[in-house]
Amino acid sequence: MTPDKIFFNGYILTQDKKQPVATAFAVSKGKIVAVDTSDALCSFQSEGCEYFDLQQATVIPGFNDAHIHIWKVGNLLTNMLDLRGVGSIDEMQQRLSDYAKAHPELEWIQSRGFNEVLFPDKKMPDRFDLDAVISDRPVSVIRTCAHQQIINTLALKVSGISEHTPVPPGGEIKLLPDGTPSGHFTETAMGLIAKSIPPYRAEEYRTMILAAQEAFLKVGITSATDPAVMPDLLEVYRSMEKAGELKIRINAIPVRVPDGATRALPLPVFTAKEFLKVDTVKFFADGGLSGRTAALKQPYRNSSDHGMLRLTKDFFLPMALEARENNFRIATHAIGDVAIDLVLDVYKSISKSGSHKIHNRIEHLGLPSTENLRLMKSLNVSAVMQPIFIRELGENFQRYLPEEYLERVYPVQSVLQHGINLAFSTDAPVVSDFNPLTGILAAINRLDNHGLPIAPNQRITLQEALEAYTEGSAIANGDEHNRGSITIGKWADFVVMDRNMMQVSADEITDCKVIAIYIGGNLQSGKPAVSTQNF
Repeated sequence: MTPDKIFFNGYILTQDKKQPVATAFAVSKGKIVAVDTSDALCSFQSEGCEYFDLQQATVIPGFNDAHIHIWKVGNLLTNMLDLRGVGSIDEMQQRLSDYAKAHPELEWIQSRGFNEVLFPDKKMPDRFDLDAVISDRPVSVIRTCAHQQIINTLALKVSGISEHTPVPPGGEIKLLPDGTPSGHFTETAMGLIAKSIPPYRAEEYRTMILAAQEAFLKVGITSATDPAVMPDLLEVYRSMEKAGELKIRINAIPVRVPDGATRALPLPVFTAKEFLKVDTVKFFADGGLSGRTAALKQPYRNSSDHGMLRLTKDFFLPMALEARENNFRIATHAIGDVAIDLVLDVYKSISKSGSHKIHNRIEHLGLPSTENLRLMKSLNVSAVMQPIFIRELGENFQRYLPEEYLERVYPVQSVLQHGINLAFSTDAPVVSDFNPLTGILAAINRLDNHGLPIAPNQRITLQEALEAYTEGSAIANGDEHNRGSITIGKWADFVVMDRNMMQVSADEITDCKVIAIYIGGNLQSGKPAVSTQNF
């Protein structure tokens, strides 16, 4: 195929094991048609072909975040109060008060991001903490993990929740000593509140998605998977794809069972567009480690609490089988060892004998056993993991996890040793930093924000981390034929770096900068390569 663009004079880390390094590649109609040396490709002469001098810059495939809540990232960038990083309940109260005063038009005051481990007293807030600053409007404060929520007294009233409200399976309504709700809800019980909050309009979702896209492009993310999409949001994605408004390639994974629901939503319409793909469905098996809701066999440190299992096999298996029979892949949130056991039991039950070509996924995979890893390999299950958790949530792990768990939490090295496909992601806005380079550094050094190591035996190399953020994520999404490496036949989605990542120290990884982002061979953000006819 005749190329229409040739990029040359670069140091190209292709992530293609058959040809790991090149100096040039050619593009035709958005896809790569040749990967070779600059001399070989620049000898090609064709009228209408553009030539771009990379000036010896390093080029890598575009980063592919395999699990990031796109619209929620955009929500915190646009119209929701961001509480990530607040250091006390007092600070949280002041931020809420200021926000409410600045937005008298809002029917509900909504915010997200607190982490009680950052508070001096480690106390979880309750409705009285919110009442003290806002009592005239309902208030919702979601913990950073998005698996726990605090609401004020008026929100309880508006939502019709009392001590007599039935608790949905897989959730909790925390009670005060007098038996009344404290305003603290976990897991599926959060659905009791969600139905009372005015839903976002399509135009509001669109604004959030556009804001998130621009933020992603700045750090070199060319593909992203939104792993928990409700029907109204999915329609917005479809509308934006049709209008040509999606700049990055999006895999949308619809939720089958919303929080608090006892019935599954219908399977979505299968979609395979260049900028929007829908071929996977999502389930939640448990909660999160940082907030002690992931389902564990051992209790959390200094506690009798084992977390929360949100699914039973009898409930999960028929829905998983329905998805498989309709050619949908399955992505299941499973962090604790109890949840991972359940999910793999179901995956094994629905697998066709001797045929595991479809990559089902486990999202997060916090505490798998050796037997879990062996079964994942035999079933061809991808591990979609977030090394950034070690950096941003490590203090929680050290406070809440028994030592035996802490020594093997988020075991990316063990995943690779078992031959399992490893995909990297951030789960933002659970974490504040969604720069892939920060995640790569966390996978390499396994240090928390205080510089303390967590399961250092699970460190991996820079090349392994880079592959997980590109080719590994593509495989997890079933997209290895069109992205993840600079290879003939794949889309020309790539980023240009200001230095060679492979030649800097680990501590300098996050000093590297993305200077240009190309999708389909077209510049989307940053400084363009030099157009020239001189080779």
